[in-house]
Amino acid sequence: MLNKNKEAGFSLIELAVVMFIIVLLLGSVLIPLQTQVEQRQVSATEKTLDDIRQALLGFAVANGHLPCPDTNNDGAENVTSGQCTTIVSNIAHGNLPWQTLGIADSDVWGHRFRYAVREQYARRAPSTLFSLSTTAPNLRVCTTAGCTSTLTSSAVAVVLSHGKNSTTAAGSGSADEMENNDSDRDFVSRVITAADAAAGEFDDIVIWLPVYVLFNRMVSAGKLP
Repeated sequence: MLNKNKEAGFSLIELAVVMFIIVLLLGSVLIPLQTQVEQRQVSATEKTLDDIRQALLGFAVANGHLPCPDTNNDGAENVTSGQCTTIVSNIAHGNLPWQTLGIADSDVWGHRFRYAVREQYARRAPSTLFSLSTTAPNLRVCTTAGCTSTLTSSAVAVVLSHGKNSTTAAGSGSADEMENNDSDRDFVSRVITAADAAAGEFDDIVIWLPVYVLFNRMVSAGKLP
């Protein structure tokens, strides 16, 4: 006689085991996909920053000076009497003047690009424009906030994306990220790390314009000396 108590299908325990396995499999697939998406976002931002560097050089060739930062968030540079409107210790800080340059207004995460320029290189009439003899302590890009290791000390301009986490509020990020949010001449560029890393979270993406690259482009275009 057949056992009528045997029923076809899965028991609750078997279903739970199957669901658990499916969750594990989905997790192993989704994590690499998320990593790939984030890497594509970083690559896209790096490409945009490279385009911005070329736009800065093009602007300098066309106008004889670099643009000033946007300090009122309208996309246009802010200039007063031939100089950048807001200057702290000879450095002008603010957002990238995307409208003035005719480029993208934000990174892939929808955040404005930060821009700093040695103000002598952004002067225009009635002020005196820069020349090959212009000398000044230029911007520095370091590997840590303490700047014990310097990538460059001859940058006339720095542009950066604050990354996915967009750490811009004082005290809300790691020391390295906060160094990219103050008004001095030092910036940090290093490998992206998560919040649980020994050095703390860092996802800023930084590019800079060396003074001699600017001089070379200006000389080649017949704008200097």
